[in-house]
Amino acid sequence: MERPLEGIRVLDLARVLSGPHCAMLLGDLGAEVIKVEKPNEGDMTRSNPPEYNGESTYFMAHNRNKKGITLNFRKPQARELFLQLVKTADVVIENFRAGTMEKMGLGYDVLHEANPKIILTRISGYGQTGPYASRGCFDGAAQAMSGMVEITGDPQGSPYMTGTYIIDYASALYAAIGTLAALRTAERTGEGQVVDVALLDAAVSLLHTAVPDYMLLGQEMTRNGNNDRYMWPANIYPAKEGRWVYIHAGMEHCYKAILKEMGRTEVLEDERHGKTREARSTPEGRRFNDEMIRTWTMAHTADEIVERLSILGIPCAKVNTIGEAMEDPQLRHRGMLAKYCRKNGEEGILAGSVPHFSGSEFAIELPPPRLGEHNEAVYAELGLSREEIACLKDDDVI
Repeated sequence: MERPLEGIRVLDLARVLSGPHCAMLLGDLGAEVIKVEKPNEGDMTRSNPPEYNGESTYFMAHNRNKKGITLNFRKPQARELFLQLVKTADVVIENFRAGTMEKMGLGYDVLHEANPKIILTRISGYGQTGPYASRGCFDGAAQAMSGMVEITGDPQGSPYMTGTYIIDYASALYAAIGTLAALRTAERTGEGQVVDVALLDAAVSLLHTAVPDYMLLGQEMTRNGNNDRYMWPANIYPAKEGRWVYIHAGMEHCYKAILKEMGRTEVLEDERHGKTREARSTPEGRRFNDEMIRTWTMAHTADEIVERLSILGIPCAKVNTIGEAMEDPQLRHRGMLAKYCRKNGEEGILAGSVPHFSGSEFAIELPPPRLGEHNEAVYAELGLSREEIACLKDDDVI
């Protein structure tokens, strides 16, 4: 089956996570993605432990469905080779510090001159403009500056970062969405443009009502532990055998159902703690309901709780270990463990693709590329002979 982005060519200059992940998402959708790396070094994540068969799992996680070439931009020839590739491409993705592409002599004006339809997707910490544009930034800095860290964790404890690089992922998603929109515009008008995505902007976009709460009401969102912010009871509760379970019984029908299951329907007449949503939302009401549910959950295993509450339509889940999540039948049914196979028979497994299409099927057609694996094939398309490609390698251009 033809995949949605068949015929689109992407040049991936990015490194680490946000940019490479954005390019990978486009590759998963069928675009031809060419990852451009430094000779002998490559993306810095190639050296990140742990490794599987000599490859960094960090690099593997964000670089499937790509061809890999090398290009040394310190050499004058490299710039000309890259501009030749730009003429054949639809998108260039980079996540350098703002201004780096211009210093390389590859600003958007230069790329546009080579190819008027080219889209330059730029991911940076603070965007291409503004007082912080030249600053370096990682995911954690964006989380901290946006206020996300301050609202995460126990109210009586220290602030926490999220357990994964959520801002890098969000930035990659926004960049992919912006790229798709720019491709649609280029299709209509024949003109490319710059897509400018900032990690800090992405972080602020994930703050839910914190922005209007502060700007319109003067209220600052604070740490809330594992409680839901708007409907109660909803929390992570202890179960037997040292396990934990998430239960959201904040909707009226769910609250009534869990009280019946626990044999505590009298609470529905308790005006201080359970009769109304307002009663359940007070600090005292929340403490009462959490303690009541906690007492019940501690008498059952997490699996028993999930089985009983799921039948009642109450959103709930056991807090899985990563190993348990990987064995989950729903996750496997959805194809979220995707296998690839190299030409030498070596196999690997990565997270699958999230969008499912009725008219096309996801596959890892290209395993994460070895450094410079596709040099000969890609540069030959530019009309270079094997001898010329060999000379470029000898001269440290590729």
